Amino acid sequence: MRNLKAKPACLVCSLNQVLAVTKRITTDPEKEKSMLNKAMRFLLDYNWNITPAEMAGDLFRLVCRELDSHDPYRKEMDYYNRQGLKLYPQLQKIIAGSDDRLHIALLTAVAGNQIDLGIISDINIEDTITGVLRDGLAYSDYADFRKDLGKTDSFLCLLDNAGEIVFDRLFLEEIKKIRPDLKIKIAVKKEPAANDALRKDALQVGLDRVGEIIDTGCGDLGVPKSRCSREFQSAFQQAGLIVAKGHANFETIEESHPAVYVLLRAKCPIVADILGVQVMDSVFKKLKDYK
Repeated sequence: MRNLKAKPACLVCSLNQVLAVTKRITTDPEKEKSMLNKAMRFLLDYNWNITPAEMAGDLFRLVCRELDSHDPYRKEMDYYNRQGLKLYPQLQKIIAGSDDRLHIALLTAVAGNQIDLGIISDINIEDTITGVLRDGLAYSDYADFRKDLGKTDSFLCLLDNAGEIVFDRLFLEEIKKIRPDLKIKIAVKKEPAANDALRKDALQVGLDRVGEIIDTGCGDLGVPKSRCSREFQSAFQQAGLIVAKGHANFETIEESHPAVYVLLRAKCPIVADILGVQVMDSVFKKLKDYK
């Protein structure tokens, strides 16, 4: 298990996320102050022996409960799903015109990881894609991934945010072209967890055409073992190859597995330092070094 417990800086980041969620529910400054006060009181006796993702998830549920809002990011999630689908034909052409279609689809998928409404609210999707295709990955285990892909019979993709999942569809479609016999499972959240993808999002962008949609059995960020269902844990262990998108999945993967790859942009100094890259670098890394 990696040393990814919450640090003091995570507290500040989590409170910023509390404010971001609150502002999506109410424009009343007094309610914003009250919610921040409740969040700070909640954290006074909080267990710090936990991942930043779990902390953020617990605070998200606190805000939703206190302000009586079930899915505060829903409107924006639908919007970014639609925006992603508008770009889909253009991205298909870019991938089709490349020498290594899977590699370009991989870069497209990590560009999609920029769509994180909980952290970054001002997003230019097309500029982000252009930048990632130009700059590539700061760290890449792509060669190992191709080898693992060639010898597995089952694949599990742990999704991250809505909107981003359109880019994941392109990546999974290229995997399917290389391995049409591959059994693909695609994991979403069972209940709202910030702007993480739910089953309705996966269906909205057509991911059910690529693989079987399953859920983690919970509404927590990432895949913390103690909070996910036994069915999901079984799917994780039985998968021959896994790609985990985003920070929360990276932070919360606890179980040993011979072929887990994390695909993300390092959006905070703590994760960037662990991965040995700079903030906002893109990374595709096999987690063998972290077990």
